[in-house]
Amino acid sequence: MTGTATRRSAGHREAERPRYQQLADVLIGRIEGGDYPVGSLLPTESHLCAEFDVSRFTVREALRRLTELGLVQRRQGAGTQVVADRLQPSYTQSMRSISELFQYALDTRFEIGAVSLVTPDDETAHFLGRLPGRRWLRLDGLRRQPDGTPICTTRVFVHDDYADLADRLDALDGPLYRLIEARYGDLVVEVDQEITAEMVQPDTAEALGCQPGSTAVRVVRRYLGAGDKPMLVSINHHPADRFSYAVRLRRGEPVP
Repeated sequence: MTGTATRRSAGHREAERPRYQQLADVLIGRIEGGDYPVGSLLPTESHLCAEFDVSRFTVREALRRLTELGLVQRRQGAGTQVVADRLQPSYTQSMRSISELFQYALDTRFEIGAVSLVTPDDETAHFLGRLPGRRWLRLDGLRRQPDGTPICTTRVFVHDDYADLADRLDALDGPLYRLIEARYGDLVVEVDQEITAEMVQPDTAEALGCQPGSTAVRVVRRYLGAGDKPMLVSINHHPADRFSYAVRLRRGEPVP
């Protein structure tokens, strides 16, 4: 009886998983098993739709998942090519609200390596959102997944109104913004995010175990309080081959 119940439970959990994820798992198994060797093309979307009796949307979502995992590359007009037969360590961010961004800070860990009080040059000051000549508390370190795998290097500039936090960072347990909100009562009301591409610098490459000169994804987040006050600014560098950023947009009311 117990064995039957266990099998039913497992089957129920499988049925609850999204259809595209089930299809992605099948394709991953075929790639790892050598059915689709590195350099070969996956079957066309139409072929996969017919074989698995699913919609084109399901197939595209499954292929997007394989792309995020670093197993395939999709080329316009040339099909989907297998580029790896083993899963690569990767990190995917999916954010649709400030709440999801805050959850990211809870689900990962910022490991602080250095703390200093700095006065940035004029160009950096304008980039951070304050007039030149003002001080910032600067934190440098790594953000890690729960298993300890490094996600990115992180440099955080904290408004000097909160500079005395430097004495409490050893006991930091959770997101830095939460400590600021609890201690000072200043709430984050908006987050401005900017994503660009850069070359990996030698110090970043050593910390993340990637090649200097390879491509990094730079994610800058400005946490703004009332009156657009820049409470803190984080600058994160992710190895491009181990990071993806997913956004889902919903169409609003049609424009008249």
